[in-house]
Amino acid sequence: MKKFFAIMVALFLMIIVSACGNEAAENEQKNGQEIAATEVKHDDDDHADGPHEPGADDVCAFCNMKVYEKADPMGVFTAQAKTKDGEYVFFDDSGCLLNITRRDDIEFEEKWVRDYITSEWVEADSATPVKADLKTPMKYGYAFFKHNESAEKFISENSDKNPAMATWEQIDQIANERYMKKMKMNSDSMDKDKDSEMDGDSEEESGL
Repeated sequence: MKKFFAIMVALFLMIIVSACGNEAAENEQKNGQEIAATEVKHDDDDHADGPHEPGADDVCAFCNMKVYEKADPMGVFTAQAKTKDGEYVFFDDSGCLLNITRRDDIEFEEKWVRDYITSEWVEADSATPVKADLKTPMKYGYAFFKHNESAEKFISENSDKNPAMATWEQIDQIANERYMKKMKMNSDSMDKDKDSEMDGDSEEESGL
């Protein structure tokens, strides 16, 4: 009788231990899933709030030219902006980032340029611009630096490129001049086409 009772107690304890072990394993698995889900959400949030990376098929929102990716040597001159609607748009050069606001009368919530040294995104307003003899996609020739010290070092070590500190106001002035010149060229071209059409109409009328 005592032996039977001891066996029953042992079986009962085994059942309890097994149940506790399963519950602990389930809780651990559940906690792991919750942590993983939280990490994924944080990654998504970071990607949603911060700057994005352009894809192979992205083009400049202003001039419709190719936008270079980070791995490309010209990708260091790529810029981007976030609209108030949450849309991300890319630009192949800094001047295009400024000129689109003239053409489309648009204001951006955030703007970024790449650090010339690391190619990491930097808030445009806090970046230090440097004008130099650099080949950029639209020939603006501006590089940007996250730290002022990095800009000064670049200037001191690259005298052959005629580098000099610049400001966004200077870039905007150059961009505006180029924009106005392009608008005038387009206007002159339209007037020329219109005159040609009128001359053609006059010749037809004279022949009647």
